[in-house]
Order: sequence, then structure tokens, then C-alpha cells
Amino acid sequence: MRVAVIGAGFSGMLAAYLLEKEGIEVTIYEKNDYIGGHCRTIVSKDVFTELGTIFSFSNRIKKLLIDLKVDYRQHFLYKTYVDESYNTVELMSPKEVASLMEELTRLEEILRPYQAHLDDPNFGYIPMNLMISFNEFVNRHNLKSIRQFIFPFLSSFGFGNLEDIQAYYVFKAFNLNILNAFIHGDRLLSIDKGMSELIKKLSLNITDIRYALEVRNVEVTYDKVKVESSYGSDYFDKVLITTKLPKNVIKDQLYNQLMEKIETNAFIACAYEVTSKNLATTYFKANLGKPGKLQFFYPSMQGKRTTLVAYAYGHVEKEIIDGMTDDIRNLGIDIKHMITVKQWYIFPHLKKHNLSQDFYKNIKDRQKTSNICLIGSLVSQPSIDNLYVSVSATVNEIISHYKTKKA
Repeated sequence: MRVAVIGAGFSGMLAAYLLEKEGIEVTIYEKNDYIGGHCRTIVSKDVFTELGTIFSFSNRIKKLLIDLKVDYRQHFLYKTYVDESYNTVELMSPKEVASLMEELTRLEEILRPYQAHLDDPNFGYIPMNLMISFNEFVNRHNLKSIRQFIFPFLSSFGFGNLEDIQAYYVFKAFNLNILNAFIHGDRLLSIDKGMSELIKKLSLNITDIRYALEVRNVEVTYDKVKVESSYGSDYFDKVLITTKLPKNVIKDQLYNQLMEKIETNAFIACAYEVTSKNLATTYFKANLGKPGKLQFFYPSMQGKRTTLVAYAYGHVEKEIIDGMTDDIRNLGIDIKHMITVKQWYIFPHLKKHNLSQDFYKNIKDRQKTSNICLIGSLVSQPSIDNLYVSVSATVNEIISHYKTKKA
């Protein structure tokens, strides 16, 4: 059996690794001359700075790290919040916290009829009551404290305007277990040498990775799938697509509808080296959800050096970068120098005018009979641990089918 994987981000690398472990021949196509996607770590001597994915929210990925002999640590994420005057403030008052706990109990009852849909690691059928915007949902059910509590995390995940994002996407990413983990301050997972180390270890177990080869055509031909790049073509039994492809690259009407409709949010990461110590992850309450404004920053102290990565919605422009830098300095943080600026496009999703209740269900149904399969953040909530569960399940199905057919 031959399988092609299009896209060498975490999902594509994981799928290839798991397949090759079972003796399946795999080829990865990556349009860039580097692999890893959002798993990007920049290195300077003994300092590892994450520009994309910072950590996982659960321990589900630990088995993979152990298998690959990747060193990791668990730690607490200390958070602080500042207002428009750069004063430290509480996210919620004691009274609002009490209200939050009451609302969480009600939310559990409200979501109970939809729990099976929300527990599935992949997107699927969307209940009508979750098709509305998150803001409309919390207003309808009087869940204002939940909105206040979750807003900073929605912002850090790149969800953008809460009037636009559907409740379904929010509760797929932030289920009750995740919300309770945030409330109780559960420990999080990070990799000692950064997420690029994980990608490197995966690549050491994958035989055929093709760099800087953008796929131009994916087409089912009889019982095979033809994959064409600018420089040649090859045939495979199965093709796994992890990333948005240009219109009409996939010769399949349903998959093309997804590729045409799916959108991402532009997100900027700015990395600095600072002299200030003992910094906490800091959210700018007055800026949350606003384009062109600093949303939060994440500091990391390694040895005697401290780095800080700040994030904002928008495209890289000097005015936005200058504003982010000023906001950091206005907190009294001494910036030694800027390390880099990176443009990201995150959170693949469909806007409410494009999303139907059956959209993802139709994709799942097609994949049961097609030799082309969409995986990763195209069809799943894009946190690292959820992608691990989602991709692993898909690969297990492919392997099971392959072994049955071979027998």
C-alpha cells in the first residue's frame, strides 16, 4: 500500500510516522522548503523560543513523546491581566467567580444533548442550537461569566470576533474538561527543546519527505490517486490532505467546496529578548478580539535569558508591530532587542453564511468511500493533543482496512 500525505505540519508528520511504523510506504509533499508548519521553534545557543504552538493542554500526547524519546516537562501557566492603563487587574471578581461556577453547572445541562457531537475529536454534524454565534449563545443562556472567563483563551487560540464564531467551534475547543482544567490551574506540557524537536524526531522515522514540491493536482484515476507537482506525478492507493489547497487542485466537488469556503485568521507573532525577569503570561483585556492590537504575550526564562513572544490579529505591518512593542514597554518591561516577526494563518473554519449543519458530516461520509481523505485542522479542532487523537484514529482505520485487505 502506498499513501501520500500533503502537508508536513504536525498532522501530516504524525500520520506518516504512524503509517510507516506499520510498514506502509508513505510519501510526504510539502510546498515549503521546511517542515513543521505551526510547530516552529527558533534557537539561539541555549534558548528555544516557540513562534507557533507553545504547549499541549493535556497528557494525551505523552505516549508519542515517550515513543520518540522527546524530553518534556509539565508546568503551571501563571497568568495575569492588564487594563487599558496597563494596571494589573483580576480577570474576575470573587462574585463573578461564584457566578462562573453556577453557570458551568448550567452549561453542562445545556450541552448534555449535544455531548456526543462535541466529544468526537473531528468536526461532524452540528446541532442547530450550536450554529449560532458564541455571543448569541451566551446571551441566550445568560452565561456572561463564562464569556468573560473564556474570552482571553479564545483570543489566544485565534478565534477572533465572538460575534462571528459559532458556538459549535468554541465548545469543540473548550469543552467542560478543558474549562475546568483552566479553572483549577492544571499543569501543562511543553517540550524542552521546542516543538521543532518533536517534528525533527518524527522526520527521523519517515523515509520519503519531498520538500518545496507544491501539489498542483489530486485526481482519482481508476483505483489509484494521481498526485502531480510542478515537476512530476506519482500514483497512490490513498492520499491524506492536511492543509488548504488552491481551488480545483482536488478533482472532487465536495472537497473543493471546503477548500473554497474555509477561512483562517491572520495572526502575528513577535519575539523579543528582554532583560526583565519573573514575567507571567499576560493578557491585555482592553484589546481582546480587536484586530491590530496586542492580545497576550508568553514569556520563557531559560538560564539567564528571557524571551517573550507577543501575539496580535492582523497582517504584519510596521504600525502594528510598533504598537505591540509600545504596549510591552508600557508595562515597564525592558526590551533588549526584537528577535523576529512571523505571520501566521490560524484556525481553519467556515463563516456562518457558509456553514451548514451537515457540511462536515458530508465530508466524513465521503471519506468512507473515497481514496482521498482530509485530516488534521481541516476537519478537527487544531490543538496539538486533539490533533494527535484525531489523526491517530484516522490512521488506525486505514491500517485496519489495509491489514484486512492484505489478509
